[in-house]
Amino acid sequence: MNRIHIPGLVDIVQTDDAAEIKSMAGDQNLDRAYTDHSIPTNAHILQRVRDILQIDGKPFPTVAPRCAAGRAEAQEALWKRLTALAPNYSAGPESLEPLAAFVRGVGDLDTCGPLVQQAVGSLFATNFKATQETWNAALVLDEAPRTLNPVLLAKWAVTGEVDKAKQLLAGMLEGDLAAVHAVGIAVHNIVKGVNLMRQLYCDPSSRAALTSDSVASRCVFAPDKILRQPIAPEDSTSGELATGTLIILNLQAANANAPDAGLAFLRGAWSQCPAEAWVPALLEGIWRRACS
Repeated sequence: MNRIHIPGLVDIVQTDDAAEIKSMAGDQNLDRAYTDHSIPTNAHILQRVRDILQIDGKPFPTVAPRCAAGRAEAQEALWKRLTALAPNYSAGPESLEPLAAFVRGVGDLDTCGPLVQQAVGSLFATNFKATQETWNAALVLDEAPRTLNPVLLAKWAVTGEVDKAKQLLAGMLEGDLAAVHAVGIAVHNIVKGVNLMRQLYCDPSSRAALTSDSVASRCVFAPDKILRQPIAPEDSTSGELATGTLIILNLQAANANAPDAGLAFLRGAWSQCPAEAWVPALLEGIWRRACS
């Protein structure tokens, strides 16, 4: 864990240690309410994230406060639905053939994104149709919270491209913000996994030795970073955390150091990903079908 603390300007704590991340993710005092804007640098980061990950003032579930009305119930319902679907995906159904073909080497690398987006989007809307336009929207939403490019930020401010991307996807998904997050942001972690799977498949000797569950484990990518802020002051190994302190949990860096699907999906934490069973099952099914 390391800390950047300049009183009155910035107070950021970061960690990529798996044990620390699990502890902090389970700490109910570390929330996504993001109410303390007293530290300018922290406030700027949080405001930007909140502005992007919302539609009409309603935050995406992944940045909603723990106690937000209906959040826990909606998360549980989605978890149950996706977990029930997981065994069918793990078996490698025919619907995964386009992704399996990609893993075998069919098509350019650029085709992966829309293929994965189609698989994810169809979970939420049977008539969802991934296109280059919907994938471009997802690319914008992936980059928008992270980029420091002033030219790009200025361009988006003028064109409203970020809002257009959100509205496009929301319109195709009946305004379901969990679905918009899935096809616009979370989808990129699956794309990384499928691209890695294609690399693994290229080596015949490696391919023969790999099981579908071992491949799925290797191909799970976590969100790059998740943000928390204390509801009340508390002590930590880096000193006292004030309500204005920004906590950055570098989830993918921790997962890359020691791959752990439980960590990648924050399994068991209040903010657990509802797709924690479905994503590994999807990856298993793609590999099974590619090798069949």
